[in-house]
Amino acid sequence: MGFRSGWRAGSRITAGAARYSTGAIVLHWLIALALALQIALGFAMPHHGPHSFVPMQLHKSVGIAILLLTLVRLGWRLAHRPPEAVESGWAALAARIVHWGFYGVLVLGPLTGWAIVSTARLNVPTLLFGVVPWPHLPLPHSLNEPMEQVHATLAWIALALFVLHVAGALRHQFLLRDPVIRRMAPGGSVMAALGLLLATIALYFGVGSYVAQKYLVPAMADREASQAQGPAAPAPTATPDEPAAAALEPAPEPIASDPPEAAGPVPEWTIAGGKRLAFSVDNGGMPVAGRFGDWSATIAMDPEHPETAEIGIAIDLASASIGDATQDAMLQGADFLASATAPTARWRSTSVTRTAPGRYRAAGTLTIRGRSRPQAIAFTLTGKDPQRHVEGSATIDRTAFGIGTGAAAEHLDRTVALTFAFDARAKGG
Repeated sequence: MGFRSGWRAGSRITAGAARYSTGAIVLHWLIALALALQIALGFAMPHHGPHSFVPMQLHKSVGIAILLLTLVRLGWRLAHRPPEAVESGWAALAARIVHWGFYGVLVLGPLTGWAIVSTARLNVPTLLFGVVPWPHLPLPHSLNEPMEQVHATLAWIALALFVLHVAGALRHQFLLRDPVIRRMAPGGSVMAALGLLLATIALYFGVGSYVAQKYLVPAMADREASQAQGPAAPAPTATPDEPAAAALEPAPEPIASDPPEAAGPVPEWTIAGGKRLAFSVDNGGMPVAGRFGDWSATIAMDPEHPETAEIGIAIDLASASIGDATQDAMLQGADFLASATAPTARWRSTSVTRTAPGRYRAAGTLTIRGRSRPQAIAFTLTGKDPQRHVEGSATIDRTAFGIGTGAAAEHLDRTVALTFAFDARAKGG
């Protein structure tokens, strides 16, 4: 009884007035959880290569979220007076240094990260949590390396401040028997605060372990495999007389000077359904797959006399999607499809031959980004008139069209696999 009375008499905390406001408590714990997630991501994820893309996008999003929450927290602090300090002298000074040090790290950390992204040689758009576009800062590329060094230092400072802050709170609670934790506890419950503290620590180690296993370990394995194999052989260089795209496809068969005459007019076909146009490419051992959502075709072909066929395909490049908003924005940019300046890719046949029953090969010309190159496709026909099902494929050398340049395509394979399928119905059938 006497001990409990002494505890209460020695404590400067009183119910209600001695506690932080509800808004301050909510913001404090949100920032704590976000900071644990952010530091874990920063230490555990790879910072370069294809395995870094997903965790880096989350890292950027959480960083901006921390910056915005911290600005709200500072505004709240100005509008709501905090409780009085529970100590004086060196302990109070140390508490203030840790407190304001946190504010500095929580502002400067995201700002330096923002600067790193804005000055990187690889221009990756920032979409917060894959939804909200976030602009880049107009900064020179020369700032990239200094900002990376400052950013890394701030991460270690944040971790040290976190440890000091937690140690100070636990010192009050268990050594001084002064329940200062109640000041920032939901509902004034010390157990609730301790539970949130444990959740924050568990989040840090859990996220760190998961990200390291899912992204860092494969990235390190790829790096070791690459080093063991030695430098990759240079890609074949295209010459004006021999485009690179042509080297990837068999030479078109010569067209007979007197093709067999087709019986009647060449049938025309329309796409009746089941339309799909997909692409895939290897990116440092990770397949990247997507689809074109908007494309059309004009088809005039007699399956029994394919030499009379005329086929044209138009693809809206802006409809290309990988399924990730940030990567889709990169895909549409000048380093890749450049859909803003050359919105349509076109392919037109020059000859069509039957290679086996129901199987065909069409030679033609593909035009992307203002560049035209020979490009063959293979396809099959099933079903009977007037309804046929079409499936086909092609292998495209993206470098022949200037798709994927510089650091953006550092790990990207030069060949892109294209597959398509649709149901075709004969006009008038």
